[in-house]
Amino acid sequence: MTTSRKDRPPPRGEGPAIYTIAELAEAFSITHRTLRFYEDKGMLKPRRVGNRRLYTNRDRRRLRIILDGKQVGLTLREIQEFLDTYDLRDGSYDHLRRALDKVHHQRHLLQQRRAAIETSLNELARVEQIIEGMLAEPQDPDGQGDKI
Repeated sequence: MTTSRKDRPPPRGEGPAIYTIAELAEAFSITHRTLRFYEDKGMLKPRRVGNRRLYTNRDRRRLRIILDGKQVGLTLREIQEFLDTYDLRDGSYDHLRRALDKVHHQRHLLQQRRAAIETSLNELARVEQIIEGMLAEPQDPDGQGDKI
């Protein structure tokens, strides 16, 4: 399977690639409206040429961070903080420490959710076995139900 040019970032050293809203939306399987929403929130800042929005590699990387953040359950505010960290890259220890703490916290929450889902799945499997066992039992031939 080959990857199209727009599905991978250009090699380092090349000038910034320019993507239209349609190209970026297609590359990430999202709608134009989604991109405009993130722009309205200040998370993406495409260059405007007339009515056209032109996105750079920076916007593409920021969009990947946004979508990855949403995938793991971060709020838009938390994602914005990550974007700020990504933009700064100034070595600010406190800022990076806060970002890392948030990552650890989110990972812990997701691990708790996974454990809860596993518990629920195990309980459903147990109930499923009980019901299947009841269905496998011979039916009451006279329809009177069990007599005590």
